[in-house]
Amino acid sequence: MPEKTTYSDEMLARRIVLHDESAFELLYERHSRQLLSFAASYLPDFFDAEEIVQSLFVELWEKRKQIDPSRFSKSYLYRIAVNKVFNLLKQQVVEKKYLQYLSELETDTANETERKIYREELAGIVEQLLMKLPEQQRKIFYMSRWDGLSHKEIADRLQISVRTVENQVYRAFKYIRENIQTDYFILFLISDLLISGLH
Repeated sequence: MPEKTTYSDEMLARRIVLHDESAFELLYERHSRQLLSFAASYLPDFFDAEEIVQSLFVELWEKRKQIDPSRFSKSYLYRIAVNKVFNLLKQQVVEKKYLQYLSELETDTANETERKIYREELAGIVEQLLMKLPEQQRKIFYMSRWDGLSHKEIADRLQISVRTVENQVYRAFKYIRENIQTDYFILFLISDLLISGLH
């Protein structure tokens, strides 16, 4: 049997279907940087590109039983990345319109009270959702989102792998996104005031 470093992507896919974590790690190491560069070339925020690549591989592992190794290739990964980039860009168009709406609110002091109430309501909703997360996932999310620590810093402090940190942050964001209204989620992504309000 050949060394895994000589495996083709199709061979790795066959191993991944059989729950081979080392094959998955090798696939990640082989393609993640190129996929990250690709996503970053279309997105102004490098963090968004990182999130796309992370979500791509998390979902690939979670749905490994659905993989068809005979059709698996580098282009398959890029097609997934393209779809994720396209969906995010569509979301950012909506987000831009919402930012314009917030800007208009800022120029009208009569709406300041309404805006404050809206933010406080959002903070309460997000806090309730976070309390439903597993304890370690919630702690990692707070350290990443509220404390501004890098994934490496969190991993060192908690003595876990960077991949575990990335996975837990992604899962927390996914849970919030799936359980909050679209307009609230957009405000959650763009609001620095909300961050300070949840400390």
